[in-house]
Amino acid sequence: MENSCLAADIRHAHHSRYRYTTSGQWYKGSLHLHTNRSDGHLSIRDLVKMYAAEKFDFIAVTDHWCLPEFSRTRETLPLVVIDGIELDGFDNTGVYFHVLALGASLKLPTADRNFTKALQAARSQGALLIWAHPHWTGNLPGEGLRHHFDGMEIYNHSSHCENGSGYALSHWDHVLNQNPDFLGFATDDSHFVPDQEYWKGGWIMVNAGACTREEILHNIRRGNFYATQGPEFKTIDYASSIVKVETSPVAYIRLIGSRMDGSWFKAREDAPLLQAEFQLPLDWPYARIEIEDIDGKRAWSNPL
Repeated sequence: MENSCLAADIRHAHHSRYRYTTSGQWYKGSLHLHTNRSDGHLSIRDLVKMYAAEKFDFIAVTDHWCLPEFSRTRETLPLVVIDGIELDGFDNTGVYFHVLALGASLKLPTADRNFTKALQAARSQGALLIWAHPHWTGNLPGEGLRHHFDGMEIYNHSSHCENGSGYALSHWDHVLNQNPDFLGFATDDSHFVPDQEYWKGGWIMVNAGACTREEILHNIRRGNFYATQGPEFKTIDYASSIVKVETSPVAYIRLIGSRMDGSWFKAREDAPLLQAEFQLPLDWPYARIEIEDIDGKRAWSNPL
């Protein structure tokens, strides 16, 4: 009797913490972009036009140590622009970081470019803090844990194109063993350097009731989004320890847990996968879902 009650309590805890509500609309967004106000090569207006033409619903402008000139809505622009900044520098232990700070009306001490002081100010003002391209920067997984970031870039398209260091999935899994709510982001990190126009390679899809700055940020914070290189989750549902997903046509659907934990489905040659369901083990420290299409492009749920 005690064991059955304990199992029921665990199931209730898992269900009450389940992060996805996919009854809204999916909105497409790019969260790491640079303009000619720092080390980018396009104006913010040109950036807006290019991403709007590719059917993006929102972007975040994250120039180095430079807050955007405006944060507007679709009343004045073809997409929502979220205020942001990229901070970079050494923390008080001598480790070098890049961090995106998004979505607060930021007033940061940027003049002296003191990384630790600016990071503390951003946190105190309620910014969403994303650990940027940890593989490219050379960070170890444990180094980011002490800063209590909200999530990390698990895929950075520019870093991948430049030298193959864009993936940080092993970093993510390491952190998830310690913090099972840690969010995963895919980004472009576009600078539009001539002959290096890396973009449209990584983004997130947020499920929200409306495409407003407030709704998008609220659902990002709760993890009601997925990161992708192209494949799509249509729904991600959970009931009675079963997680069910519906997707665009894919070759693989994987349930991934800690270390060797996991299970997967593979499509037949004549029929791509469009859905799958998994029993969610109650004793796993975390679980996440990955899908992969026939071209090897992937998408990742947040930890469930």
